Amino acid sequence: MLNLPNGLTLIRLLLIPAVIVADHPPKDGPSHLAAILFLVASLTDILDGFIARRYNMVTSMGKLLDPVADKILVSSVLFLLVAHGLLPAILAIIVVAREFAVSGLRSVAASQGIIIPAEKSGKAKMVVQTTSIALLLDNNRHLPIPGSNFLLNFHWIGLLIFWVAIALTIVSGVQYVLWYLWITSQDGSQ
Repeated sequence: MLNLPNGLTLIRLLLIPAVIVADHPPKDGPSHLAAILFLVASLTDILDGFIARRYNMVTSMGKLLDPVADKILVSSVLFLLVAHGLLPAILAIIVVAREFAVSGLRSVAASQGIIIPAEKSGKAKMVVQTTSIALLLDNNRHLPIPGSNFLLNFHWIGLLIFWVAIALTIVSGVQYVLWYLWITSQDGSQ
């Protein structure tokens, strides 16, 4: 049961406390280490799924732990960002509510023998969301734009990208519901 993909998932779970410890209030400056650890943890998600499917290493343990690890990682960091005043609470609530709703829907579908595959919009949401969260963790950082007097503010860029993630969160959540309703209407299931 403890193969390479499951090991990567366990590493992701172990990185969650490290991200939390590395994060600190914005007044103490940007949290570069927290952003880097969060990105590393997020990359283990991509890698474990790729390896599991590519080398036929999918296990029941992986099916259980992988989505749980993802939700704990993202939820924990969203709570930190809200607590530090770097993200409006309503945005974090939308993301976490969608995650619970989709997980619940997938559980109901699985109990009916229906497998709901990951949607492309859900994968795009995860990439955009991960990028925005990393920028928000590395808050108050400014990079000069070459040849100008302007500075790129990671916090504002992260918020802008997070709004795109919110749109994808809603769209992908609706797609899961519509797919489930369509598939159950095809076989007469309730």
